[in-house]
Amino acid sequence: MTASWDSLRAPASQRRRLRGGEIPTPSTTSWREQQRQARAQLAAQRKAASAIPEDEQPSFGFHIGRLWVDGDGLFAFGFFLPMAFLVQFATLGAAAIAGLVPIYLFFRRKQLNRVLAPRLFLFAFPAFALFSVVWSETTAETLKYALELVVTVTAAVMLSSARNQRAVIKALTLAFLIYVTDALITGGRVLVGAYGGDAFSGLTSSKNLMADIASTGLIASLAGIVISSRTRDVLWLVICFVAAALELYCVFAARSAGAVLGLAVGLTPLLVLTPLVAAGRVVRAWLTSTVAMSLLIIGLNYRVIAEAMISLSSTVFDKDPTLTGRTYLWYRAFDLIRDRPVLGRGYFSFWLQGNIDAEGLWRYAGIQERSGFNFHNTLIDLLVTVGWVGALVLIATLLIGSVTLVRRFVDRPSLALVFWISILLYELSRMPIESLGFQPFYFSTTLVFGALGAAFGRSAARRVAHRPLRSAVPVQVWPVNYASEAWANPRLAPARGSLRLLRKQEAEG
Repeated sequence: MTASWDSLRAPASQRRRLRGGEIPTPSTTSWREQQRQARAQLAAQRKAASAIPEDEQPSFGFHIGRLWVDGDGLFAFGFFLPMAFLVQFATLGAAAIAGLVPIYLFFRRKQLNRVLAPRLFLFAFPAFALFSVVWSETTAETLKYALELVVTVTAAVMLSSARNQRAVIKALTLAFLIYVTDALITGGRVLVGAYGGDAFSGLTSSKNLMADIASTGLIASLAGIVISSRTRDVLWLVICFVAAALELYCVFAARSAGAVLGLAVGLTPLLVLTPLVAAGRVVRAWLTSTVAMSLLIIGLNYRVIAEAMISLSSTVFDKDPTLTGRTYLWYRAFDLIRDRPVLGRGYFSFWLQGNIDAEGLWRYAGIQERSGFNFHNTLIDLLVTVGWVGALVLIATLLIGSVTLVRRFVDRPSLALVFWISILLYELSRMPIESLGFQPFYFSTTLVFGALGAAFGRSAARRVAHRPLRSAVPVQVWPVNYASEAWANPRLAPARGSLRLLRKQEAEG
């Protein structure tokens, strides 16, 4: 003990520890100055973190040299590329999608509670589809496709909550660019129209599918152009411009009336809402409410607009008044709906080989493969398979998610939300003439549920933790004589031997 006190009383240059190196010289900076410097350093760290746009904060990833590969963008690319090539990849593509989902969940396992809790209602329709196994005419097929739908919705929900939404949009752009480039190089054409003619069908025999892929990619590419121009990312700006040019050509070459009209609706938010990102909340609320009222008026006058669409299609795209046989499909579907109007026949239990009604419609449409067909109307397809109950479940999900998405844009706008609103409007506008939004392992289903999930924000950003301020100056303990105060607090009194020693020294002094 005496050696310790003596070492502390010694000059600074001669001090040494009993264990370790030399004791550093105390800093001349005051305690208050140290506190001020630490607070300034913490504020600088937080400012540097907030300088990155909120929808571009990375969650996880890795470096390849100087190139940073974002984890969310990588998984988005891995999901959508096989979805676009699903006709070509078939079982291999479905296996790739199903295998990526648990891996993605593992990487984001710490965020699952916060991500899934507000989005549980999005699983209402997949749960109903899974429950339809009870009354399905084809139990095994319904169970298989319902589980695939659960996987698809899970992937969509996780992507919608990705921290770096801009990386997700870039991944979509790149995936659709690869498909469109391959389709232009090796794709073909099909005969269409009441008066003859052909249309570009790409890698499939369906021009509508080709137009749908190109239109979806075009919306992602235009959103990428806006994002890249703001971040001054020249490389991605060039990539998005090339992708938009190729996809625009494919849309018009496919001569799909539904894709062109849906694209016009889907691009409206990009033109109207993008300038509102930097506007005030009142301006956003007023203009967004105006757009919502316009959409409501369009919905109430849907029959008149549908007749105008049919007339426009027959004059511009050389289509017959039946929209290439859709009216007969709807007529036959109404007979099937009257048989089981409440619960339907079971999820994905109609368009299967061996079903007499499906075989007859395939023969009517001249489809030799006897697969890959639908009623070309989302509501009618739902009523045939899951009845009015299932249709109302999906409609309620779409309504809740859409209203919440618009509300979030008004409160916390971003370019990523503009993209999701554009995608959602594009898909909703095409539902009356196409079957969309509930097929498993299909990019349109992923985008619809992804847009609905984007209404509840992204996963929490990495914040600079607030740590208690600690002084870098080593604390030095100096001996204090508590002998005179020991009468007030006995615990402060030194040991008996030390006390006698002190008294002896004091007496000698």
